[in-house]
Amino acid sequence: MVIALNIPSLLWKKWGEFWRKLRHVLVAFAVFINGLLILASVWGSSLNLIGLFQVKSFASINWANIANGPWFLLGIFLMINAFGLLFRARIAWAVSIVLLSISLVFTWHFFPELTHSLTLGIVTLISLLLLGKDFHHSSATAGGIFAFISFTVLLFYSTYGALYFGQDFHPAITDLTTSFYFSIVTMTTVGYGDIVPISEPARLFTVSVIIAGITVFATSVTTVFGPLIRGGLNRLVKGNQEKMNRKDHYIVCGTSVLAIATANQLLDRGLNVMILTSEAEENFPKIQQRASRKLDIMSGDCTDNTVLQSAGIEHCRALLALTDDDADNAFIVLSARDLYPEAKTVLAVNDAKNMNKVKQVKADVVLSPLLFGSEILASVMSGEPLDNDRLVSMLLNSGHGLFDNK
Repeated sequence: MVIALNIPSLLWKKWGEFWRKLRHVLVAFAVFINGLLILASVWGSSLNLIGLFQVKSFASINWANIANGPWFLLGIFLMINAFGLLFRARIAWAVSIVLLSISLVFTWHFFPELTHSLTLGIVTLISLLLLGKDFHHSSATAGGIFAFISFTVLLFYSTYGALYFGQDFHPAITDLTTSFYFSIVTMTTVGYGDIVPISEPARLFTVSVIIAGITVFATSVTTVFGPLIRGGLNRLVKGNQEKMNRKDHYIVCGTSVLAIATANQLLDRGLNVMILTSEAEENFPKIQQRASRKLDIMSGDCTDNTVLQSAGIEHCRALLALTDDDADNAFIVLSARDLYPEAKTVLAVNDAKNMNKVKQVKADVVLSPLLFGSEILASVMSGEPLDNDRLVSMLLNSGHGLFDNK
């Protein structure tokens, strides 16, 4: 395979890295705009929303005069969820999908003329579904805070909405206490049946409360207690994990035959080694089985600056790019030098045709094990004498220098 190391390919690689880092921000912004469009549509109606916040007594509010209440709160809820998406919160992702679905149904049924809102909502919903893996943060603290906010806003939405649609229930909901009672019963899907929606808008509102309630409760429990349960099960099954030393170590990028063999040789000499690979964590046991020992392995993009920092590139003795792809090896070294110019780098070349181009990356060590092995085999087959000086010369000529000054 012949590679071409040029400016356009490097820019394309950097653009891909930039897109992976910021696409969740674009989705969060789209969700925020969806909520903002809902507020804009409500604000354009003939009503005084400012009066909602200028009341002296909560019990004295004339709820019948406040139109589009649930619609208004749906926009607020979407905007709050957008901030959770910025932090890649899993619960924010799940709740946003539910809220966008409800928003699309309401818009299509009651405001079909808002085609721009429908189009943006559909595009945003599809983007959330496609980029679901980007929203994976589920820490107990962040999840607990966001779950509390979600539950509070949902409770306000359901209570206020029940009062707004009060005359569409049998018996009619006319006070805050009855509205609060109906909200709790509906959100928890208990459903005693003593208060029943009798109009289509009220039924749709009740369905939205049920779906949102199930989502908030389920995702809250999963987000808050999930990390604690997983951590306990991991300790129970695997025992206490030994903390790996990621200082004064070697970073081996790739899981090729050369990478595993080199890692084993370094470990045999009592040196600290970590394996950086693009393979999923599920494959870690297979990698350790190939090495016949326990390894410090991390999954991630070897050209990603965040991943390289997590691997401890600033404290490593050297970074070894030993994948089976010469282009990947070149980009790994370029990324490492861009992030930490003082890092020592080793680059393996799998195809001798790429040697001259790979040398332009200016790694500290460039070696071609296949070229070195082929020269030894050819010398043996031709009957040429081999001594230590000749072997060293072959090794150095397969690339250039061992941490020499260029």
